[in-house]
Amino acid sequence: MLERNPNSPSGSGPNLTITRPEFLVEGSDSGFRKFIYDLLISSVQMEKIREQIGGLIDLNGLQYHVLTVISERSALGPVTVGDVVRTLQAGATHITMETGRLVRAGLVEKHPNPEDRRSVLLSLSKKGSTALASLTPARQEINDTIFDGFSKDDFENFQKLMLKMVGTTSNAMVVADKIKQEKK
Repeated sequence: MLERNPNSPSGSGPNLTITRPEFLVEGSDSGFRKFIYDLLISSVQMEKIREQIGGLIDLNGLQYHVLTVISERSALGPVTVGDVVRTLQAGATHITMETGRLVRAGLVEKHPNPEDRRSVLLSLSKKGSTALASLTPARQEINDTIFDGFSKDDFENFQKLMLKMVGTTSNAMVVADKIKQEKK
């Protein structure tokens, strides 16, 4: 049974979670909602996988992710905490704390930033490089499994759509914050 929409002029009609007609089938948003649920399930599963991979080297998922970002970004040049924050779209305080834990564990090294005395440059220690390299077979097997059945075109299209969605979800967060503020 369709829920009633109190916002519709007659109080009838479905209580839609989206109004864009291209996402409605016969006036229903049930396919769209199923897609959102699947997207959220996939996101939770990806987070659990990140935790499992990190656990292989006694790290939590975020620490593992910080380690990989430092490793990957180092190939492009010096890495700061700010670079990690921007890459992961995470809070600076949280990333700073996790980076400190990685330094204390001997996996990451901090160096003075000659261009900005307020920041430090991050790099993997030998121990950090070795730990990350030890995960290569597991990462390959897991990633191969995640994308099993995807063609090259599927992957390229999915990649483009996800990039687009990162932008639109960022915009939606601004809208959600605005709505929350208006409710106060």
